[in-house]
Amino acid sequence: MVYRARHRRDGRQAALKLLGPAPVVDPRAARRLAREFEVLEALDHPNVVRVFEAGVYEGYSYLAMELVEGLDLRAYLSPAIDEPHRAVATDPSVFSQSGSASGSGPPFDVGAAAIRSLASMMEEPETAPSEFHPPVPAPPRAGAVAAPLAPLSAELQAALNNPRRLDRLVGALRQVLEALDYVHRRGLVHRDLKPSNIMVDDRRQARIMDFGLVKHPEEAMEPLTGAGRVVGTYRYMSPEQAQGLLVDGRSDLYSLGVILYELLASSPPFTSQDPSALWHEILHGEPTPLARVNPGVEPRLAAIAERCLAKDPAARFASAREILAVLAR
Repeated sequence: MVYRARHRRDGRQAALKLLGPAPVVDPRAARRLAREFEVLEALDHPNVVRVFEAGVYEGYSYLAMELVEGLDLRAYLSPAIDEPHRAVATDPSVFSQSGSASGSGPPFDVGAAAIRSLASMMEEPETAPSEFHPPVPAPPRAGAVAAPLAPLSAELQAALNNPRRLDRLVGALRQVLEALDYVHRRGLVHRDLKPSNIMVDDRRQARIMDFGLVKHPEEAMEPLTGAGRVVGTYRYMSPEQAQGLLVDGRSDLYSLGVILYELLASSPPFTSQDPSALWHEILHGEPTPLARVNPGVEPRLAAIAERCLAKDPAARFASAREILAVLAR
């Protein structure tokens, strides 16, 4: 849960990510929150959300971060914004709840260590933790392919390819790529890049949010998720991530390819609602060529999206900086 909050000492507004009370929160989630704070505290980039403070208050783990009043990437690039008499605007109620950090009470226990301490308290020896087993997708079906996407209507094509919308898209894409280049150069992998984790404010400044599943370079296998466990959002994850394998920055570039494809085709490349079928499409299906779905698509953007979606990481762009070079041509 994320609240709008105001700091009691300096009056600064913030977004407050709050985990439920200790008895109902998975200690692994609490440790991820502590990791998110530690990672973001060390980052300083205009396109990465800033954090202010983390800790525990009355059994609730919290993370206070920069309040970004704006729209997520999908809403920011909605064709409806370009309709007559509409303007790019931000929605101040982007958070699920509104709250306040004011009031009396015992002092906060500040810092990532406080959250980890709370997580340890949740793992009492007498409580035998059950082993988490993610759903096991069905084995690949011989000859099965992703369902092809139908061509868009002329009206929707015109809306998606509107020059004003494409200008916003390229501007946001450049900023996301700058942020990914900065993050990847530090050995980090976001692992949950999707439209709802990219916010754009009323000055058109984009920020990557939610680093709760970030992979740190010092970890051969992420201890906060467990060996072989699949983490992230299926629809946007790379084939290697969907198999629980080790990932690098090229996995984030695959996720960015899914996002870009969706913004150009008004649909993600793989559309199955069943997790097993979606897993199979990610591993074995081929996306419908963007030029077939949206014949008026901007060729350079289509080429970027389709190369990012390569199953083999070696066939993708090597880095976010390489994509930026393509955009600069």
